Amino acid sequence: MSKTMNIYIIDDDFMYRKRLQEILTSLPLFTDSFSVKIIPVEEQEVFFSSLNVLPINDNDIFLLDIDLQTYYSGIDIAKKIRENNQQAFILFLTNSDDKGIDIINHQIHALSYIVKGPSLDSHILEEAFYSIKSKILQRVQDKDNYLSFKNFGQVIFVKYNDILYIKSMSGVRNMVVIHMKDSEQVVEGTINKLRDITDSTYLYTELKSYIINLNHIFSLERATGVIMFDDGSELEVGKRIIDKLRKAL
Repeated sequence: MSKTMNIYIIDDDFMYRKRLQEILTSLPLFTDSFSVKIIPVEEQEVFFSSLNVLPINDNDIFLLDIDLQTYYSGIDIAKKIRENNQQAFILFLTNSDDKGIDIINHQIHALSYIVKGPSLDSHILEEAFYSIKSKILQRVQDKDNYLSFKNFGQVIFVKYNDILYIKSMSGVRNMVVIHMKDSEQVVEGTINKLRDITDSTYLYTELKSYIINLNHIFSLERATGVIMFDDGSELEVGKRIIDKLRKAL
């Protein structure tokens, strides 16, 4: 799956378009895992005409005003986007909250729609983009990808998605502990070597002694320095690591 993400802003109000771009630029949502480009669309008619040939990635996001002051509506644009790509994200902007039925009737499968109002609530937009990021991370999971480990002469395979975290074994060289939901396994290896062979967006490898599965984090408690995982287990790592994980999520 492509790790390029284009964010198209399609709104014929210049000031509103500019405000959207400012908010998106300020959001700490995306890491080096993705190449992100924000594209304000200034000529909507030209853009509409190009949609048949525009390369659209599954990760692309369209912030789309339903009420464009042109001979076509935002719904018309959304329909052409869906003809080109069924997986890209569409987030509608509208001055009215009664447009939902139109979206459903045209089977556009938009992520959501935001009522614009006199000013744009940046928190609503931020929540929408956190939701999009979560969905993208779920998509890029490859549940058939495994890490292989040597275990006292035997080779074992562990699915990426089954891993909660991997930790260096205290006091023992070249050994790590793999913590999974239902078990743990002591195997040969080092965090440095695993970092080099791990190819996954959601396994965080930027720590000295740990590899953390971001998708299994339930909460981060900075006051205690504890990670709570979605199976109820906990890992104490300290405040500095909690801060790094917050930036990665």
